[in-house]
Amino acid sequence: MKRLPVFFLAILTAIVIGTAVGAGSLLADKVLDKAVDNSTGSELVIYGAVDRETIKSVFSAFLERHPQIALKYREFNSLDLYQYFLEHPDERPDLMLSSAMDLQFKLVNDGYAQRYSSEHTDRLPTRSKWRDELFGYAVEPIVIAINTDLLAGAPLPQSREQLLALIRNKDHLLDEKIGLPDIKSTGIGYLTWSYDSQLSRTYERLLEAFGIHHSRLYSDTRSMLRALTRGEIFIAYNALGSYTQAWSQEHPWIVPVLPTDYTTIVLRTAFIPKASRNPAEAKTFLDFLLSDIGQQLLTEHSSLIPVSGGPGNDSGSPTLFGASHSLLRPIPLGLELLLQTDTAKRQLLFDEWDSAMPHLSK
Repeated sequence: MKRLPVFFLAILTAIVIGTAVGAGSLLADKVLDKAVDNSTGSELVIYGAVDRETIKSVFSAFLERHPQIALKYREFNSLDLYQYFLEHPDERPDLMLSSAMDLQFKLVNDGYAQRYSSEHTDRLPTRSKWRDELFGYAVEPIVIAINTDLLAGAPLPQSREQLLALIRNKDHLLDEKIGLPDIKSTGIGYLTWSYDSQLSRTYERLLEAFGIHHSRLYSDTRSMLRALTRGEIFIAYNALGSYTQAWSQEHPWIVPVLPTDYTTIVLRTAFIPKASRNPAEAKTFLDFLLSDIGQQLLTEHSSLIPVSGGPGNDSGSPTLFGASHSLLRPIPLGLELLLQTDTAKRQLLFDEWDSAMPHLSK
């Protein structure tokens, strides 16, 4: 896979200086590699809301260094991952990976994670970890993806205001041609939409426009990107930036936009459950993921942006979550995330959503 493109390297430079499957479903287990000598029974089970192909290079490099370990990866969407973890206590993994910061944080705050400290976790900035239990390993910009066939020479919208203007100008051409993450079935979809409701001055107008134009819902970013490529939709709102940028390299008419009013930044996090059957292997993998080698693998062989800021950023240097930038709005890793999981707050957001989009309940 190509190195991180200029699109994201530009983000990293500016900052350092200044899933998958249908809703409610689960991918089959995927044993990524068989240990060369597994007579000791050494195993590592990882549950994750990250596309297998995206993180495969890290898994492969880890297994080359630890051939005695059999690694099994089970892929979910972010909400399914959270629910499966709670509903199947006898099947807890050794490591949890997810972009749904609020759901990960709630599990950790509710006492499901074990503490771990090492040279690799200790060098993470305070804003990229929580109580030596939850650790950021990559950052994720949330973007607007546009099929440029829609524009017909018009300028690419660079902000939410400009997106609204484009929707007004194209009007009926965009009926059923806008894609959104389903906030009821995807954890990352709910988190980013909830954050929009707090931060965006255009929130109510966007919600109204999405409803008027009978937006379509998708279970994950890749489903939206496939629909964009086929021309089933022209706009995908709140898409994961890493997947969108990688997709645009193969489909150049699909363009990711970092909104200039603000771009939400999500932290992909990991934790080791207390019920882990193989905690030593989980700690070994987590250290590898956070190491210079692991972070460089993310940079060079995946579309993910490492939390370290990429190669050349010395440990302890400012990272994405440790610096401010007028464009970027990182979601803080802290107790305020629990507000996103409050039942009353979730229902209020769902009620607004349903009221604006009655076509979805028909």
